[in-house]
Amino acid sequence: MPITIAHLREHLTAYLTRWPESECEVRPLLDLDSPSGFDRKALPGHVTASAIILNAESQVLLVHHRALDRWFQPGGHLEPGDESLPAAARREATEETGLAALELLDPAPIHIDVHPIPANPRKDEAAHDHYDVRYLFRAATTDLAPAAAEVHAAEWRPVADLDNDDLIARLKSY
Repeated sequence: MPITIAHLREHLTAYLTRWPESECEVRPLLDLDSPSGFDRKALPGHVTASAIILNAESQVLLVHHRALDRWFQPGGHLEPGDESLPAAARREATEETGLAALELLDPAPIHIDVHPIPANPRKDEAAHDHYDVRYLFRAATTDLAPAAAEVHAAEWRPVADLDNDDLIARLKSY
């Protein structure tokens, strides 16, 4: 069964229970009333899912994004067969890094980030926003096999290399 607006709202409510100061960023997602918000062509933006993956040494896994030439946590667009947001995050992480043994540490998102994505004429995509719902996982192994078609590289890095100070602070409690 594909991800529904009700599923998204359930996860956003759990997130806001823990992080109420994030309501301003989350409000556009709470106002979604159509599944088109999950479609990668939806404008002005759409929902994506990412995996914040820690190893036993409390390092975070980052991948180098080809198109944006930056390091990010693994993640991406939702697929029609994805049954939940955490499952979509896990699928993207496995596709991009080769890691299959990922333990979800919390069913609620650890972070939600709204960030702009530049236009991509090659894919006929206009500039848009990603409403990135991020879940925390622990990897059972540190052996990586990055998918060359998806990313340039994957590396275990210090948590301080993440792109958001709020997220870095939240990870200190895990």
